[in-house]
Amino acid sequence: GILIRTLADASHEHHFLSAPQIILNVLGFAASVAATIFFTVYAKRQLKILQGEGESLLQ
Repeated sequence: GILIRTLADASHEHHFLSAPQIILNVLGFAASVAATIFFTVYAKRQLKILQGEGESLLQ
């Protein structure tokens, strides 16, 4: 959200982003992508564990 708002403000006001703004936006975006990937992988592993436990309870 912050990245999109910053880019929209820059394009609407016809000014360029400073180097620190660009770096922080890229780092923030990369961190959010990394967190999404991490939690997706973690959730899938936990789901497999829970499914395995559920199958052993049914037998």
